[in-house]
Amino acid sequence: MNLGLKPKNLLDVLIDQGKIKAGEAQAWHSLSNTDLEKVLRQNHKVNPEDLARAYAAVYSLPYVSLKGLTISPEAIQAIPEKVARELKIISYEFASRTLGGKVLKIAVADPAELSGNIKEKIADLEKKKGIKIDLSVTNLDDYGLALSQYATSHQKMAADAAEVETEIPRIDLRRIIIPYDTVSKFPEDIARKYKMVVFGSPHPQLIKVAVADPNDLKVKELLSFIKEKNHIAIEEYKAAPDDVLGALKYYNEPLPRPKEETEKEDEEVTFEPTGPLSNELPGSKTPLPTKNIIPEVMSPTEVKPLVLPQNNLDNFLGTAVQSVEDLESVAQENNVPKTLAAIVALAAFKKASDIHIEPTEENLRVRYRIDGILKDVIKLPLEIHPAVISRVKILSSLKIDENRIPQDGRFDVITGGHAIDFRVSTLPTVHGEKVALRILDKSARIYTMEELGLAGRNLKILTENIDKPYGTILATGPTGSGKSTTLYAILSRIATASINVVTIEDPVEYEIPGINQCQIKPKIGFTFANGLRSILRQDPNVIMVGEIRDSETAALAINAALTGHLVLSTLHTNDAPGALLRLINMGIEPFLITSSVNVILAQRLVRKLCPKCKTQAHIPQPILKTIEQELTGFNLQKPYRFFEGRGCDQCEQGYKGRIGIFEVMPMTEEIETLASQRKQSSEIKATAIRNGMTTMKQDGLIKALKGLTTVNEVLRVISV
Repeated sequence: MNLGLKPKNLLDVLIDQGKIKAGEAQAWHSLSNTDLEKVLRQNHKVNPEDLARAYAAVYSLPYVSLKGLTISPEAIQAIPEKVARELKIISYEFASRTLGGKVLKIAVADPAELSGNIKEKIADLEKKKGIKIDLSVTNLDDYGLALSQYATSHQKMAADAAEVETEIPRIDLRRIIIPYDTVSKFPEDIARKYKMVVFGSPHPQLIKVAVADPNDLKVKELLSFIKEKNHIAIEEYKAAPDDVLGALKYYNEPLPRPKEETEKEDEEVTFEPTGPLSNELPGSKTPLPTKNIIPEVMSPTEVKPLVLPQNNLDNFLGTAVQSVEDLESVAQENNVPKTLAAIVALAAFKKASDIHIEPTEENLRVRYRIDGILKDVIKLPLEIHPAVISRVKILSSLKIDENRIPQDGRFDVITGGHAIDFRVSTLPTVHGEKVALRILDKSARIYTMEELGLAGRNLKILTENIDKPYGTILATGPTGSGKSTTLYAILSRIATASINVVTIEDPVEYEIPGINQCQIKPKIGFTFANGLRSILRQDPNVIMVGEIRDSETAALAINAALTGHLVLSTLHTNDAPGALLRLINMGIEPFLITSSVNVILAQRLVRKLCPKCKTQAHIPQPILKTIEQELTGFNLQKPYRFFEGRGCDQCEQGYKGRIGIFEVMPMTEEIETLASQRKQSSEIKATAIRNGMTTMKQDGLIKALKGLTTVNEVLRVISV
């Protein structure tokens, strides 16, 4: 349960989010969060959703909208209705954890009570249920609608049970000989534990499964998980429990029989179904009626490309790899495919962003980049280097016999229940080919701007500018500074059914529902510039260009902003003022830049302090004096208190996760004049600071004062 942080002041959060003006809040500063909420509701100062979002920021919890969400019976029934009404909470989703366990997601509709005894009651629920609970915040209107699903969930569970009995056909497994390559599509231990067996695979994207107890909720969840993660269709049949266990003997038959024999057997098999096949697995969600129903024609069978068995690492490895010791154990088996799979699985578990496999004079070194820092993980024998490189090339469809020039490719895997995309780059070095793999977790959620670290003036200015119907918003910073993630947060905030959002990216890092996302392919001429020309013919309202790399793309982006589109893009510059000169150096006329650019933000990523092991830090007097000079004018409480991490079992050397530090520069008349005169970026920056801009260094030091990061981290990423 994520309630370890000290709550913030509700009034300060609402002011930061621009929901209340600082001038009208003078009389409310002495009120508690609960009293302030009553005043705001009585005077209709903020709507329920804005109030709930503010509370989410107060307690550093995510906000969730339950409007139109169909909650599965298993999820909503996890909390009794009486408890849900008493505590004003609703359980809305079961999420899978890496080890196959479950996390119950609960939304709190009365977050003011989080500072009272509701924490203890939810902790008690967590203990009684024996399950981890993740909290979020919702609004009272959504909560009221969600409560009505308790009644429908009881009916649906009863209907599902009846449906299983009446519509799932029966199969006599004693009359079928199952080929080994068919039965082995499920691991034997899984088949034995859940009493189910694959007995047919008439198509690469379809399997037939015989189940002893179709009403078993765990079986339903497992089959649903397999169907979703492997993108296959599953036909479910009911069989006698003894027959299912008897069919497990086919796991001892290692070689498939001749094709003619299996075809003959298929002709002889007859089924005796008791009813028609259901197009969906039992327990599937049924949408609730809404006022404006959009017709949706469903496909009779979900048929998508099947993930190759060796790419499903959960099955391929047969065991979870969650520590360096686990990786070492697999590597000692001298099985190269499994060793590479274990390297990949451990990197995904540790939330690494990159894997480096590098040959040296003595060994093959494997390193992970975690929270922006490279770390040695394991050293393998140099003898297996060619085999490891070849394995990577096979997975990513590269030329195995080409080791003189760099190559780029990609491949997908499933590990820990997550679909992971790997972007592969090979590079010839003096000791042999080096491989770098960029990890993109397709199931990772999109963070809000507040969660990324935007707050106060920075958040207010950025929010005001993304609400404009046209213009350009530029995110700047070096590679790996989180620019694309910030743009995704902006897109998720503004994307609605009433606007057309189109992106052109390299690569598409996160998939956002309701947004048209394009992947460039330079080898066939589909570049940022060419793609942007085509996008402009797609009637867009908002365009995201992954990166402005050349003058042609820059000119097209600027023209798109001038012709009534909101354009989001990134640039590689050190700070916000430098972006103006970068565009000018690309050949864009200054008057076009000043007319089209709304706001420029620059950012870096710093490691977050682990809340479990952080402690007060001692800062040397010379550095403290420099910090005081840097923060002059911010009216911060003295003496300054900074923190550092000791390191514990929950973190990496005192750090856990990352957060952004930002500077946001709006295009004021004064800055437009300086840019038109082609003044140096240092002069533009000085003017922006006089106008109230918080520099990245100042933003980082303020976050260090709040205990979010350390002074060393800020100085590490910001040039002094």
